[in-house]
Amino acid sequence: MAKIPLFPLPLVLFPGGRLPLKIFEPRYLDMIGQCMRDESGFAIVMIRQGRQVMVGPDADQPEICTTGTYVRIIDFDKRDDGMLTVMVEGDVKVKLRERSSQDDGLMLGDVEFLPLDDDAPVPESLGHLSTLLERFTEHEMVQRLGLQIDYESAVEVGGRLTELLPCPDPVKQFLLELSDPVERLEQLDEVVRQMQGAQ
Repeated sequence: MAKIPLFPLPLVLFPGGRLPLKIFEPRYLDMIGQCMRDESGFAIVMIRQGRQVMVGPDADQPEICTTGTYVRIIDFDKRDDGMLTVMVEGDVKVKLRERSSQDDGLMLGDVEFLPLDDDAPVPESLGHLSTLLERFTEHEMVQRLGLQIDYESAVEVGGRLTELLPCPDPVKQFLLELSDPVERLEQLDEVVRQMQGAQ
């Protein structure tokens, strides 16, 4: 068990995924500075309900999911106006056991680091999901992330496709919490079929 900072966001990131973050709140600027000094990371956890930005010291903390992803900072850029942009990369999934808050409102969590999902090849019957992911990665915004993707890996295809699909965040959270990468692809296939049927 380890105590680490929590960054609640209205999104889901998987191990191996990358995410650019614009940091402007003092509590998160301090958190990023501490992580860079210690060469440590923090956990991104999805907000179930509540506010991402605090409106005051007594503002209610958001309700968050108990499974998230521990991330590390791989690049950063500080602007003249004080805003910090960092690129983070998912490392491992974490399970939140207890949470607390610092005086500045930064959430801390006692977390258990979960083992990486056992990888498996993408089944031939689900190969079209790899093709769909390849189409997504042709987009300029995705290319800026600098992802190196193994399109034959069920773990990588499932994680990257879940991150990029425009499906509801609770669905993405459900997929994150699965530990079987082939089951995740099977569920993703159903999600894609439902999205195509709704068009």
